[in-house]
Amino acid sequence: MNNKKSTVTTISLIIVGAVLYGVGCFATMNIAIGTVTFRPAAFIACAWGILFGPWIGGISAAIGNTFISDVLSGWFGIGGVGGFVGNFIMGFLPALMVRNAKKWAPISIWSSIAAVICAVFIAGWQQIMSINKFWPMFIAVCASNIPINLILTPIAVKLLLPRVQKRGLYWKDDDVDAEELEGTL
Repeated sequence: MNNKKSTVTTISLIIVGAVLYGVGCFATMNIAIGTVTFRPAAFIACAWGILFGPWIGGISAAIGNTFISDVLSGWFGIGGVGGFVGNFIMGFLPALMVRNAKKWAPISIWSSIAAVICAVFIAGWQQIMSINKFWPMFIAVCASNIPINLILTPIAVKLLLPRVQKRGLYWKDDDVDAEELEGTL
């Protein structure tokens, strides 16, 4: 039987992920590194993507960062475009690149790489808009996201993966089911 997630389930996972990420990031807004906040919730974007799929992770992170965290903090504006794109990539890329969600090394590596790419988009956009200089912003975003993603993403995935799989929500299980179905046709 095909276990593809329904549209309602997909939208629900995006909403829940966006709220967790947005509120988690907003909750630590007062801990700042210059104009960048310390974000212990940064790992949620990567873990959400690894568990539920790149599109769900990416869209959740982009919405959570921009339309929840930035709006609640009063930072919403044109300067957040880089954050929208960068956070999308932080939720999308690890899911796309991690082949085995039970191996901590690829999870840590790809979550950290995604944090660096996120920093490039945020710092680059802020430089283009003459809001901040590239290097200080890049370093601050990397300092805020890399340690959290490196450590907490594999822990969260390890703890949540069995529960997600048990409920039939792990996105790679959909691929296995589809391949099995194709093989029987």
